[in-house]
Amino acid sequence: MGLGGFHLPTGAEQFIGPEELFFSTTDRRGLIRSGNSVFVRTSRFSLDELTGAPHNIVRHPAMPSGVFRLMWDRLLTGRPAGAYVRNLAKDGSHYWVFATMTPSGDGFLSVRMAPRSELFEEVKRLYKYVADIEVEAAERHGMDRREVAQVGIRRLEQLLGELGFRSHDDFLTEALSTEIAAREGLASSAYARPEATGPIAEVLAGAGALEAMLTDLVERLESYRMLSDRLVRSSVQVLDIARRLDRAVAAAQTASARVAETAPVLHNVAQVMAAPTHTAVDTLERLVPRLTTLRSYVTDLRFRIALANLHNDMVAAFAAEVVDGVAPHTALSEVPRLCDAVHESVREMSARARQVNEELRAILSEVAVAGERLAEFRRFLGQWRILVTRHRAERALGDLVRPIDEEFSASWDGMDMLHALGREFESSAVPFDVETLDAQLTRIRAGAVGPHDAS
Repeated sequence: MGLGGFHLPTGAEQFIGPEELFFSTTDRRGLIRSGNSVFVRTSRFSLDELTGAPHNIVRHPAMPSGVFRLMWDRLLTGRPAGAYVRNLAKDGSHYWVFATMTPSGDGFLSVRMAPRSELFEEVKRLYKYVADIEVEAAERHGMDRREVAQVGIRRLEQLLGELGFRSHDDFLTEALSTEIAAREGLASSAYARPEATGPIAEVLAGAGALEAMLTDLVERLESYRMLSDRLVRSSVQVLDIARRLDRAVAAAQTASARVAETAPVLHNVAQVMAAPTHTAVDTLERLVPRLTTLRSYVTDLRFRIALANLHNDMVAAFAAEVVDGVAPHTALSEVPRLCDAVHESVREMSARARQVNEELRAILSEVAVAGERLAEFRRFLGQWRILVTRHRAERALGDLVRPIDEEFSASWDGMDMLHALGREFESSAVPFDVETLDAQLTRIRAGAVGPHDAS
């Protein structure tokens, strides 16, 4: 078989060690520019064979094409991408990785790791189903490659939705975050080389320090994620209650109109007290999409932090290989590129953190407005109830008082809950000390480009 031909799968599987990381770079067309020793060893191709070859030289025919289409769609809009991928080695064996791809200069940088999370087993089942659907679309319905990929994307997103993911972005963030968590801080453990000295020791020390900072951010962000999820769920619940209150008030308006001739003031108050509930509902309806936007910002924050963690691990892995004599000092030439990728992630984290804070302030303002309208409604409701009694309208309107009281009480409690959650979210703000993070990157970069003594 020539390099450009197809190698048939044998069914044999290679298992990747948890500390092993694949690294490669490609141009914009996906042609391989460089690769590390793990990629060379596992793919069974030589580095010369890989260099200049399309990265899909290791693509397994059982992989759904929709997965790759999703990755390229993100990459070509300048966003990092990732996916669980089954690759095919030159000898026909296969191996699974969780692959990340990041725009880098005029090409892309990829770091891949062994999948270890529980989600991975579920994904393998979904891939088999989606791949079968794609084969049917091509063979039975005569679709071209682009159409087949779109069929695969639609079915994959449907299946991810059934697993509870709101979007592919949500799935990607959860997958990367759980896979990184499963690695349990390898930069400061598996890649630690206390015998290293000189600049390369600085690379490892900087990677360890950066790992500690990123781990702290991950832990803080977990409370962010939980609070944003609670805010979304709670706002939907409160909106539903407010709509029921609005309907109950509308019923009171209708009933009050029946006694307008004998009790016009009662009818007038009923008309006026509907305005605050309408405004509260309108405000809460604006709040729900705002909270969805807030949640998407938090999701992107989680993804960026996890990606920076992986790239930092790759820096430590390169340095450890040099110390061990597995790779030459020239392997560290890739470290500045990884530092650039981490710096870009840090820059995006900072921007997202600002957006989260701005959106949160706007949300708290909306919650305050809705609360003020409900307080205004409460004053009118008190007047209306007194007038019902004064004009002896209990027979006509009495049955409406209880549901209004119940829905108002639930709405009031719900607004208190939203306000408390918003304040809790605000007080747990994640600090992004960009200068301190960048200082460690500068330390790593300096060690990578300086003279090395790995002894």
